[in-house]
Amino acid sequence: MLKILIADNQIITYKGIASLLDDIAGFKIVGRAKDFNELSLMINQYQPNVVIVDHHLGDDFEAKYLQNTFIPFDHTHIVLISNKQNRNEIVELADLGLKNYLSKECTQEELIQSIVCAAKGEQFYCEITMRTIFGKNLPTKKSDTPILSIRETEIINLIAEGLANKDIAGRLFLSVHTVKTHRKNIIKKLGFTFKNASELILFTDYLK
Repeated sequence: MLKILIADNQIITYKGIASLLDDIAGFKIVGRAKDFNELSLMINQYQPNVVIVDHHLGDDFEAKYLQNTFIPFDHTHIVLISNKQNRNEIVELADLGLKNYLSKECTQEELIQSIVCAAKGEQFYCEITMRTIFGKNLPTKKSDTPILSIRETEIINLIAEGLANKDIAGRLFLSVHTVKTHRKNIIKKLGFTFKNASELILFTDYLK
């Protein structure tokens, strides 16, 4: 049974989320936190697996404070949900380790999937959020998924680890020029230029 705590100071939003989850087998909503103090107390009391938070509702639920609050609780994971979609903010949140983000326009299926993924410590972004990050370059999972070679996949994984071209070349016993060529091919296949490891991880995890 996954225990879910909803942190939202808007009763209509809370009831809306609750109504979508009430009849889902294996889910149990343990309560609603209306502010930071209640959130901390209820995490201690109920030890939820997942907390759904609208981090744009006042200072109490700002992401930078949430991250510090959740550090002591290994059993609890965060799903951020908001009607605001800001590309730079979402990528920055991913860098902080907050990697489950939903638009309030997401589907019920996406909400359910985000909870399941968060409880496992996996990341999940709804379709709207992914399109906020990658725009028209985002492929459909079924028909337009780019096919990457084994070497390209290796290089992607090393980029995701934060390695520079020189380090990747040393790790794979390749020249720096060859690594740069592979990167150009990866960018061509994916259809966008990734600015950092976080963006690349978001994209490749979405395609899995």
